[in-house]
Amino acid sequence: MLILVFISGLALLLFAMRQMEQALASLGKGQLQRALEYSTRTPVQAVLLGTVVTAILQSSTLVGLMTMAFLGAGVLPFRNAIGVILGSNLGTTFTGYLVAWLGFKVELDQGYTLLLGAGALLVVLGRDESRVQQAGKLTMALGFLLFALVLMKDSISFVLEHVDIAQLQQVSLLAYFLFGLVFTAVIQSSSATMMITLSAMSSGILDLESSAAIVIGANLGTTSTVVLVSLKGSALKRQIAAVHVVFNVIVSALGLLALPWLLVFLQTVLHINDPLFDLVTLHSLINFCGILLFLPFIDAFRNCIERWLPLPARPGLVIEQVGTEVPEAALKAVEADVRTLLGDSVLLNAWRLEVLPARSCTRKVRLAKTTQSSYAELKDRENRLSDYILELQRVALSPEQVRRAQQLLVCIRDCLYSTKAVKDVESDLVRFRLESGVEVRTFINQLVGSVEALYAHALQLLEAECSITGDDFRSMRDKVGDSHTTSNAAIYALIDQKGFKHDRASSALNINRELLLSAHSLINALQHFLLPGEQAATVSQWLSTRS
Repeated sequence: MLILVFISGLALLLFAMRQMEQALASLGKGQLQRALEYSTRTPVQAVLLGTVVTAILQSSTLVGLMTMAFLGAGVLPFRNAIGVILGSNLGTTFTGYLVAWLGFKVELDQGYTLLLGAGALLVVLGRDESRVQQAGKLTMALGFLLFALVLMKDSISFVLEHVDIAQLQQVSLLAYFLFGLVFTAVIQSSSATMMITLSAMSSGILDLESSAAIVIGANLGTTSTVVLVSLKGSALKRQIAAVHVVFNVIVSALGLLALPWLLVFLQTVLHINDPLFDLVTLHSLINFCGILLFLPFIDAFRNCIERWLPLPARPGLVIEQVGTEVPEAALKAVEADVRTLLGDSVLLNAWRLEVLPARSCTRKVRLAKTTQSSYAELKDRENRLSDYILELQRVALSPEQVRRAQQLLVCIRDCLYSTKAVKDVESDLVRFRLESGVEVRTFINQLVGSVEALYAHALQLLEAECSITGDDFRSMRDKVGDSHTTSNAAIYALIDQKGFKHDRASSALNINRELLLSAHSLINALQHFLLPGEQAATVSQWLSTRS
């Protein structure tokens, strides 16, 4: 019967840990996102952040997910992401101190009932997914955690009835290490392994050295989660998984080899004579020493990982490196891809119209050899970005994030409208330039040249070389409208002078109209991309309100 109670306590423990992670993640995710974005400028800062945040949120998995997302979005450099991962390994060890004190040093056998009751009350009174309700879930999870520890402490004595303790003392440390590794890989929680080990120690089933070997094995076993996630993930996810595995393999191996000396250090230098606190301190000490070992060589470590698992030679979209689980990072990834899409669209239009801006205003042109294949490639990017944003909108987003996602959708579509409008008149432009007289060719060159300044300004804005306001965009639209009106008047003047036949005049008017639509589409796309506070509206909606 006791074994069933122990198994029930273990199941309840895993449930409580999962609920704590989810509640803490909900309460602290926004702060974590901002911290990862702005507080990881150096590897040392990244290590400290990873340690503190993981200790607070009690979830190295969540920290790893966030780190992976912001790394993929280009917000977090890889060397600093390594620092966060190293720090999260140390942060997970602080769970042991909490459990060793609350679960085994403080008499709280009935305290869990108060926590469960208070938590349930907060869950009932709080609105759905509110901070009050999440705080209630966290309180209930802590109550379940203490209840699970009580069950496990009271029932683990079944081992004494079926196992000879003297035989356990003859088992090698390597066997205990392998047990900790495999058991943690199966239950996917090194914290749960630590709690079970502490329960066994408090009942006299395991001695400190054997327990330490189990915990060191658990340190390595916890990497199984990251490895499984990375198997079908991007190259960046495999790189992060490799950081986890390599760090923990080396640190665990060295920790196991140096275990006798580490135990002497704890008891004779640090004077920790309580076996439970000896164990949790040893866990922290091994990871802390591992960080001190790796930190001076973090650049060399990064280079080795990048050579071992290189990124694709031809980079794809940034969104391919970032899942939608972290909306803030996902939106930043979309913004990076949209910025590139806008720049390539401008360059493609300028190339077609033969008005490429001066070299100082352009980036490296990354277009295919033919205009048709270039447009097809941009269209493919539009489809993938749109699908990604639609998938992102199925995640729980804040009102600001929903508005930004809608803006980016409008931006993507108007960007392609601008490119398509120029593509549709390219053949007419070629015919005018090849077959018309000098006067008509000069006029056509002036007509398409009217957008040259717009393209140069657009590229400067995308390269963040200058700022812009809503009034500036209105001025840009006015200039485009004036140019369109002037060009139309010039076309009718050419007709009166018999410089144009009817079909050529119709083609010229069509070119002028498509250039107007292309320019308006580009301006609207830029406005929604660069001014996040604006309400999303398509070009057709914008034109209809001004007609």
